Amino acid sequence: MSKIDAVSKWIEYVSVKRKELGGHAICPFAAAASVEVIECNLSDIALNSDLNAEIIIFIVEDDISEAALLQSVSMLNMEQNEYIVLDDHKHDPSYINGIQTNFGKYNIVLCSKVDKLEQARKSLHQTDYYSYWSPKMYTRIVHGK
Repeated sequence: MSKIDAVSKWIEYVSVKRKELGGHAICPFAAAASVEVIECNLSDIALNSDLNAEIIIFIVEDDISEAALLQSVSMLNMEQNEYIVLDDHKHDPSYINGIQTNFGKYNIVLCSKVDKLEQARKSLHQTDYYSYWSPKMYTRIVHGK
C-alpha cells in the first residue's frame, strides 16, 4: 500500500462515528471535506492558491524529529493566514477518550482552510463533541495557532 493510500484509509478511520465519542467521529467533517494528499519534503511545503482542497495533508520525511516538525508547522502558521497548519508526528500519539486520533505510521502535516475549520469548530461547540477531549488536547489543537 502506498503512503498516500495509507493516509486515505486513515481519513476513513477518523470519519467513523464512535460510541466512545458520544456518536461523533474523531473528525466529524473529514468524510465530507475535499482532501488532497501530497508526499513531499517538509521544507518543500507551500501553501498557495494552487491548492483547492479544504484539507491538504502533506506526508513528509520519516526521519524528522518532533521538534523540527513543530518548528516547521509554527513557521508555516506565521507565514500565511489562509490555512491552520497542524503537526502529526508518528512518535507522538494523541487520543480522544481512549481512541487514537493521530496517523502514527508516517509524519504528516495537516492544513485546513481557516474559514472552513472555524465554521466546523463553531458547529461542534454547539454539541458535546469537545467534552470528550482532554483540556490539554483542546488547548493545543483549538487554540494552538
